[in-house]
Amino acid sequence: MHEVSTIEKEEKVMIVLLMMVLLSLSVAYLTFYHNTAQIPEYSSSSKPGDTVYLEGTVISEHFTKTGGHLLVEVEHNSETTKIFVSKDNGAQEIDSMLSENTKVGVTGQVQEYQGEMEIVVQDINDIKVL
Repeated sequence: MHEVSTIEKEEKVMIVLLMMVLLSLSVAYLTFYHNTAQIPEYSSSSKPGDTVYLEGTVISEHFTKTGGHLLVEVEHNSETTKIFVSKDNGAQEIDSMLSENTKVGVTGQVQEYQGEMEIVVQDINDIKVL
């Protein structure tokens, strides 16, 4: 009878360990495999607050008259979308990477500014030259 309880204890320990492994793998998957493929593409139905991804061609870029922020206009699906990069989020560095006709991939948050939608870049790594 004593042998049976020892086997049961070992089985219980194995089950707990397997559950911990599965939980750890689930957390790792959610943490490390969240990429732009899961971020929806920017469209006319995107709303302020949405995080979106857009691929297109730079048609113009300039700094704001005050503040030193970068405004980039990107052509995407025959429409022009404004991209805003604050000076604190890498405006100078991004400006040095871009020029007219550069193909880019942009991840950012949709915001409305003066009645128009724009994508606000939060980090220098959110704009990639393609």
